[in-house]
Amino acid sequence: MRIIGKLGKYCLYSDSVVEGECPEENNVENKNKPYGSFSFTYGPSAGGLFEAVGIELDTYGEYIRGIRVDPYFKLREIKVTGKQVNDAILLIERINASFSASHSIAFISAIEKISDIQVNPNIAYARILELELERIRNNLFVIERLSESAGFQVPLNQLLYLIEKVNRKIGKIFGHRYFFGANSPDKVRILDGSIKFDDIEREYREIYHDLIENRIFIDRLQGNGVIKDARSIGPVARASGFEYDARKEDSHLLYKDFDFSIPRYDTGDAFGRLIVRAEEIFESLRIISQIKLIKEEQNIKIKDGEGIGRVESPSGDLAYRVVVNSGKIISLDLLSPSMINIKSFSKSMIKNIFTDFPFNWESFGIWVSEVGVKFT
Repeated sequence: MRIIGKLGKYCLYSDSVVEGECPEENNVENKNKPYGSFSFTYGPSAGGLFEAVGIELDTYGEYIRGIRVDPYFKLREIKVTGKQVNDAILLIERINASFSASHSIAFISAIEKISDIQVNPNIAYARILELELERIRNNLFVIERLSESAGFQVPLNQLLYLIEKVNRKIGKIFGHRYFFGANSPDKVRILDGSIKFDDIEREYREIYHDLIENRIFIDRLQGNGVIKDARSIGPVARASGFEYDARKEDSHLLYKDFDFSIPRYDTGDAFGRLIVRAEEIFESLRIISQIKLIKEEQNIKIKDGEGIGRVESPSGDLAYRVVVNSGKIISLDLLSPSMINIKSFSKSMIKNIFTDFPFNWESFGIWVSEVGVKFT
């Protein structure tokens, strides 16, 4: 059993949920500023930051002795209470377009658990295809951002080209490159189930091989942002040797029907996170090769009650707690992987140096857009 994080008024564990706060971590902040140190504000909009985020560093100029990340510069209030389930999905899938499938499928899984529905296997397999394509696209993007931090223009543009190819295939299968409108409690929209991915694997393998052989690139990642923390999740945890993965822990989506491995590494640094994400692309393609898409619909009568849906997003556990009454949303809480990864990133930057900041930040795959959200 492991602690995942705060979900509204509950603490979510890998096998249960308990009302109340999660156990405190032993964080002791050193508030005494030694001679020569000062605070330096980075962001909310700055070179190297893909999204608006406030970061305050305690530093002597290069050495980082403290860091605080504020993801609420662009706080968004989203009105979902009182809305019908299908109307709420249209808002939830747009919280973070890059993780649209993860958000909408976790939300719908909560609705199915409230309604005592065992998801139809063909619908579950279509959702798994969405999640694995989303993982491939995101992991390619994280590697592209690492290449950009190093100023490597050739692999950067090769990866952007590959991401675009994945986006177009997603669009052909599901009718939208970010899965918008593809998911509802009764079905998954499938336009073309015959799309193949052999070319993606072949082209990606060549790019990955060239990157991993580049000593200059590897030197910027090895030993950068080391963290081995039992409270971490997703690729960050797996790069430290932890075998944490909601695909193996939560049986609702029927991942048990597929043969795949969970890549792990043991260094806990940015290089380990690169290796885990890179190898996960091959495993996701392996899962996809086993999926046969079949259009299916299921009848679902939404009951009143409270439920929790959880998926393994590309950056780790993502969960929704939903309360429904008369088919309308009464209460909604989100546990986003990026909130937990911001905490892990902040721990990993202590005693690091500022020039390693962009490599370390990108290696965590953080999306600020899914943290600065308040449901009303």
